[in-house]
Amino acid sequence: MKVYFVRHGESEYNAKSLFQDGKVLLSEKGKQQAQVLAERFLNIPIDIIISSPYPRAKKTAEIINKKIKKKIIFSELIGERKMPKETIGKYAYSDELIKIKDLMRKNAKNPSWHYSNEENYSEFKKRIDKFFKYLNSLKEENVLVVGHGGPIRMTILNIMFSGKDIDPEIYYKFNELFRITNTGITMCERHKDGRWDLWTFNDINHLGENIKNKQ
Repeated sequence: MKVYFVRHGESEYNAKSLFQDGKVLLSEKGKQQAQVLAERFLNIPIDIIISSPYPRAKKTAEIINKKIKKKIIFSELIGERKMPKETIGKYAYSDELIKIKDLMRKNAKNPSWHYSNEENYSEFKKRIDKFFKYLNSLKEENVLVVGHGGPIRMTILNIMFSGKDIDPEIYYKFNELFRITNTGITMCERHKDGRWDLWTFNDINHLGENIKNKQ
């Protein structure tokens, strides 16, 4: 099985460096990015598309599918991690948000801790575990997954790479170092023995010179 993970195109909030919820739409630039990405997938075999139902991911998947015309399954399991309500619409690098994210990071090992209404680390990990089991159950050999940076990195690091629970701090450090650009392609391959290979990470060749997308 080959799995092509794709982060959605630029959203309206990405363009302004704002924290977003599940309602934010693609920006005009994001739609253009998705159209360029769709052209690229004309030359990549795909049997099925699994997409986050969030509008920014859903629209990206639909734009791609206008070209490749495959079955799309929308799954909450690959949706973005839900953040505290206090972060939504706020500038991503503000002191307030940095403090909230620091608290979440410091308490990541406590499965019962919440700042407010967010999905904590333990809940997030369990959801992505379920997604990975679902992914492994598919019979299709070439799968396109359209989602979000956090869930893609969690799938690769904490599940494909580790195969078991790892210290949350390693995940956070991985997130900081391995950034995923809007419409970046990450391709993994599963062998018959269940072992996974990571062949490409955040491939943005289709964007050419225009690679300055919000993280």
